[in-house]
Order: sequence, then C-alpha cells, then structure tokens
Amino acid sequence: ALKVNSTLEYLDLSCNKISDNGAKEIADALKVNSTLRELRLSRNKISDNGAKEIGDALKVNSTLEYLDLSCNKISDNGAKEIA
Repeated sequence: ALKVNSTLEYLDLSCNKISDNGAKEIADALKVNSTLRELRLSRNKISDNGAKEIGDALKVNSTLEYLDLSCNKISDNGAKEIA
C-alpha cells in the first residue's frame, strides 16, 4: 500500500517488532513512494541488515525528511549505511 499511496505524509510504526524483514519491505516501498515526509520506526528490532536496506532506499527517495530509527539494534556500521 505504501508503494502506491499518493497522500500519506506521516507514518509512525514504532514498537511493532518489524525487524529486518519488515525494514526491507518498508525500504522497497520507500524506493517508489514520493509523498512520505516523516517515518518513525523506533523500537522495532531493526539491525544493521535492515539499516542497509533503508539506506539503499534513501539513495533514491527524495521526499523523506525525517527518519526515526532510535532504540533499534543498529551499530555504528549500520548507521554508516544510512548516512
């Protein structure tokens, strides 16, 4: 749904145990979504692998302005993938 949604600007999925598999699905959607401006994914057990997927998506997404990945299992290496 996020891939084709043309109105959603804010999405808070915090505390949903999304993990890396969910992060990959969200990343795939971010690659084609052009309306989402704020995404909150705190406390979702996302690790460096999920961070890499999101980082790759951010390379092609030009609309996301705010991303919250606090309180996940992302190390310095994972953070570099997002930066």
